[in-house]
Amino acid sequence: MRILLVEDDESVAKALEKTLTDEHYTVDVAYDGLVGWQLVNTYDYDLVVLDVMLPQLDGLQLCERLRKRSYTMPVLLLTALDTSTKKMAGFNAGADDYITKPFELEELLARVRVLLRRVQTPVLSTLQAGKLQLDLSSREVAYGDTCLSLTPKEYGLLELFLRNPSQVFSRGGILDHLWSCSEAPGEDTVTSHIKGLRRKLSQAGAPSDLIKTVYGVGYRLNPVETSTPDAETGSVTQKQKTRTALVTLWHAVKSQHLERLEILKNTAQALQQHTLTDELRQAAARAAHSLTGALGIFGLKSGSELARAIEHILQGQVPIADDGQQQLSSLVNALAEQLNQALNQLEQSKPRRRLSPLLVLIDNNVLLLQQLAKALRAQGLTVEVALHESDLYRLRQGNGQSSLEKTSGARPSNTAGEPGGTLPDAMLFNFSLADSDTATLERLSEVINQVPPLLVLVGSADGSLASRVKAARLGSHSFFHSPDSATLLQRILAVRSHLPQPANTVLAVDDDPQVLEALRALLEPKGLRLITLNQPLNFWATLQASTPDLLLLDMEMPNFNGIELCRAVRQAPVWNQLPIVFFTAHSDASAKTAALRAGANDLVEKSLADSDLFGRLCDQLRRSQLQQTMATLAH
Repeated sequence: MRILLVEDDESVAKALEKTLTDEHYTVDVAYDGLVGWQLVNTYDYDLVVLDVMLPQLDGLQLCERLRKRSYTMPVLLLTALDTSTKKMAGFNAGADDYITKPFELEELLARVRVLLRRVQTPVLSTLQAGKLQLDLSSREVAYGDTCLSLTPKEYGLLELFLRNPSQVFSRGGILDHLWSCSEAPGEDTVTSHIKGLRRKLSQAGAPSDLIKTVYGVGYRLNPVETSTPDAETGSVTQKQKTRTALVTLWHAVKSQHLERLEILKNTAQALQQHTLTDELRQAAARAAHSLTGALGIFGLKSGSELARAIEHILQGQVPIADDGQQQLSSLVNALAEQLNQALNQLEQSKPRRRLSPLLVLIDNNVLLLQQLAKALRAQGLTVEVALHESDLYRLRQGNGQSSLEKTSGARPSNTAGEPGGTLPDAMLFNFSLADSDTATLERLSEVINQVPPLLVLVGSADGSLASRVKAARLGSHSFFHSPDSATLLQRILAVRSHLPQPANTVLAVDDDPQVLEALRALLEPKGLRLITLNQPLNFWATLQASTPDLLLLDMEMPNFNGIELCRAVRQAPVWNQLPIVFFTAHSDASAKTAALRAGANDLVEKSLADSDLFGRLCDQLRRSQLQQTMATLAH
């Protein structure tokens, strides 16, 4: 389902975009009515979520224009104005529903679902084709008894095929349904996602032609009888995920709210000193109006109500009386106190990402593997054990016990890879380097280096150069020659205790704001916290204030280019080990050479962002973590 969101408040727009995207809707965002109108004339939308107060062309005018041009998609109006007159004006303009800011995000999602159901027959909560089931409420996918761990785009592909089981979709048509206009990937991206989805379905036992290629046309689901159970309400788990996503998003937009609060403080002070100008009063009214809607979305209802009261005082041009001045000052102080409390609460509830499992490869020694598993469990760690390559795939998908656990009667640990499940502390895999051919190494490397990649320790009785080279093909790791269980146990516990929380803060520097917004849309939904800067002159102060885990630099920028910034970072001992990746349109050999000579760790072309950037950043973050940990252990 594709949704157009037209909202001029950036923080509100980002919150709503994040919420809708997490529900697996494809979302395009416009910040004024004219851009929204242009998008409607370019793409097909299933729903328009439309703010009333917009620049260029307001929401009511845009809604009227849609209806006059015979656009029939549902329209949901958003506004901070809650008078019955305004509501009637919205319905008269052709809106289907109306929600007043501040509102609960769950209420918004419920209204979105209701409006979309009006254009969907029948109403569904589960889509099914034979053994394949997709739960629209929990967003879980299973084939038979096997749960599948899908990326958002793979989930979207499967939902599209299940909703339209007899329809053939071209690659261009799939792009229009599942990618927003800001992403705009090539058709090869669709092929890549189809390939990944087929692989996961096959691993779960589905027939290889469940998603059929219609040569020269596109793809469709092979005809299988589908079922249409009754609708169900959203799960508690999804509400928790929404809340967690909003807490994460708050850290990216809170500075805007603090700037608006500062405008209100200056206005209250100017009013008491009789120096208030019309320009400052209007700016303060706009700031209060923005806070009314934005704070409500983040669950700060009392702050939203205070902002609404401030807006009422500042509206219009009538002089503010003495009692109004006192009231305004009290309201601004109360709002400042509310925001400070909210900042403290949200900082404390900032989601912490769980460490990825530590994968320990034991070279053809089942006895050592059993001893190590027992010792790790005695230390309170959760452990997954595998004897065969196929077990490792199942463990990563969270499906059942491994061969060793079945035969030994060991306690089953928490599932890995299961959505919302707990990852194990360690995964132990019996693996023979000497007997492994290139194809086996490549398959294992794919498991290890998936996003996010696993940390790896390799223990081998054979310390020859040939074995070390084979182990190196698997990725970044530490190699131990002829280890015993006590040595490996010590190393695993040391790595687990010294390893920091996953590095997830990225400072992106690019003079093009649109590129920075695209990066935010690409990286933040995948768990990276992004700090953006489009003024290189402020680079050093921002670097020190943000203390990022990775630096993402554009090559060509005014005042100071990326090469100069990279050299400056490498000359400072405190930042000498910071991973630096260039994100640039320059793909020639001289640009890559210049970046590497300046001290960069990697260079990614902007044309590859959709398919390659996130994985490359995760790889650099993982390498940095492992290097820091092993350096600490060495001392």
